[in-house]
Amino acid sequence: MAVQARTDPETIKDAFALYLKYNGGRFELIEEEMHRLGWASFRKQILFDKGKGKNERMGWITRFGWENALKLHVASAGTAAETSAESLLAENEFIRKAAYMEIAAGGVRASKDLIYQHNTYTQNCIKILDKLEAARDNYANFIYFLQWLTKWAPQISPELATAIADAEDALLDRAEKEFVIEEEKPEDV
Repeated sequence: MAVQARTDPETIKDAFALYLKYNGGRFELIEEEMHRLGWASFRKQILFDKGKGKNERMGWITRFGWENALKLHVASAGTAAETSAESLLAENEFIRKAAYMEIAAGGVRASKDLIYQHNTYTQNCIKILDKLEAARDNYANFIYFLQWLTKWAPQISPELATAIADAEDALLDRAEKEFVIEEEKPEDV
């Protein structure tokens, strides 16, 4: 079995930044910019999967999970984080992903400290996501949403406004069951 040469993690970081910059396309421009950045041996083909079966080789896009990062990038492009918690999550995600790319590039030779750092940032992201979800999915936010829906409904459709008014008590009862009881449950030990 042939031994793969280790790729400089900076090469991967630069290629990833350009992949995001060009929204997962414009591969000729990615290659040109990589050359301008000093990565003369970089070829766009390294980004793509090749071969089948035992001859299959994952490209960087698949190997490093860039498709998901691109979806997140596109979804958040042009929008600032709404809260400091969302900003904190974005910072932790960025560092976690950068550490992962270095680990993936280094393979079994990746430093234990880098792996520890990746694990720490992964745990941070999980905790922040849990807190964001708990802050978002609660009874108070449902009531806030329902108030706006009630305001907008007559402008959208008189039938919708009537249906919401008729169902308001049932909606509030259901929301209490979904959110209030969930919030009162003690945490698992």
